Amino acid sequence: MDTTAKETIAQKVRDGRQAKGYTQQELSNLTGISLRSIQRIESADVLPRAYTVKVLSEQLNFIWDFAQAEEGSSQESSHNPAKEPTFIALPTRLNYAQKIILTFSSGIILLLLAAAFLAQSARFPETEFELFLFIAGMLGIYTMVLLRIWK
Repeated sequence: MDTTAKETIAQKVRDGRQAKGYTQQELSNLTGISLRSIQRIESADVLPRAYTVKVLSEQLNFIWDFAQAEEGSSQESSHNPAKEPTFIALPTRLNYAQKIILTFSSGIILLLLAAAFLAQSARFPETEFELFLFIAGMLGIYTMVLLRIWK
């Protein structure tokens, strides 16, 4: 990667940090990256390692396309704007209202699917134990969905 990549990363990190309202020290504390490293990245003195960019991008909500950036650096003689590294905005976390909506809608969908399964099967469940296992399985699936939503 060339100087353009350093400057692009520096700008994205600086803009992302300022947009979130973090100081360099706060970003350092949140990511575990040293304050000096963040200062050097933001001033485009160094090209950070892939892991460092990954940690920063997760904290500041952007994606760095390494494959495209490496292709662009291997063709240093010809400048091709289509090969420039790209940043993609990540969606923000779900807010409380969205989580509530997902919780209830996923429960209703799971309930409807379970009812459809039971309605189409004339002989299921044959025993109370099978019914218990079916209900336990549905509750397990719903619990997994809720953990994914609310984590």
